[in-house]
Amino acid sequence: MGKTEREDHLRKDSSVSAVEAAVAGSMSGAIARAVTAPLDTIKIRLQLQRHGFAAKYNAAHTVKNLLRNEGITALWKGNVPAEIMYILYGATQFTSYTLLNSALNDLETKYPQYVKINPSFSSLIVGSGAGIASTLTTYPFDLLRTRLAANSSKEFLSMVKTMKNIWLKNGFFGYFAGIKPTMLSVASTTGLMFWSYELARDFSKQYKDDIPFIEGFCGFIAGATSKGITFPLDTLRKRIQVHSIMEPELAPFNATGNFMKILKSEGPLGFYKGFSISLLKTAPTSAISLFVYEYSLTTIKTASEVTTKLEA
Repeated sequence: MGKTEREDHLRKDSSVSAVEAAVAGSMSGAIARAVTAPLDTIKIRLQLQRHGFAAKYNAAHTVKNLLRNEGITALWKGNVPAEIMYILYGATQFTSYTLLNSALNDLETKYPQYVKINPSFSSLIVGSGAGIASTLTTYPFDLLRTRLAANSSKEFLSMVKTMKNIWLKNGFFGYFAGIKPTMLSVASTTGLMFWSYELARDFSKQYKDDIPFIEGFCGFIAGATSKGITFPLDTLRKRIQVHSIMEPELAPFNATGNFMKILKSEGPLGFYKGFSISLLKTAPTSAISLFVYEYSLTTIKTASEVTTKLEA
């Protein structure tokens, strides 16, 4: 006998409330960050290197230097703002996705003769919108996470002190340095992730009895696909986020100009520094995030049904 197919809660016709999405999204963000924090620190260090693509600056060398010079706890530098960011990001991302999904579904129901969107393409559009909403909500924490993780001294920087320094040097808008390429990067990555996830779910339906934890498997494929396409934008935004503290004597970071600068001085591979470690982080993060979200919603809905029956 085949296994009962679990509901895909990310479909545009799924019945998920904003509160359910927020709770499940928060849980998915918290767990995903807790598991992948060290990989994130290594990825950021690699992306900030400006020494070409020499083998001596690979992930193994970076980890060795970090452990020798800063200790094992350095792998969790920037973890406080990152954990806050992931929880808020997960809640905002999945809540926005649910609300936009519902709005699009209502639009199709109300105007069927004018609006008809393929489910997978709908995931691309809605996912991009959810990525933008999540970025606007959590960007200052992303900036803080990057700056704290970029600190290579043995002394841990205080999150509060870092926030104060940004305010004194750059004012309010200093907390949003690099948000333009970030919006483009995250909107693209998130849209492609949800699009890839839905395609993978559709394709894997025939294998649902053979592949355990199908949500996690599809999430892994989705994360790898989206990150591979958009990684250059992620590298560019990381450079912008630390520019004012690493090279304060230089002129303000211009995204277009520095894109060309990286291309000229480091070559196309300069945009893919830290990609292998990022893939090791992003694919599992997406897998964990989507898996936990789907299972959290299933648990929430099951508990709600049981409670309703008991009260009846």
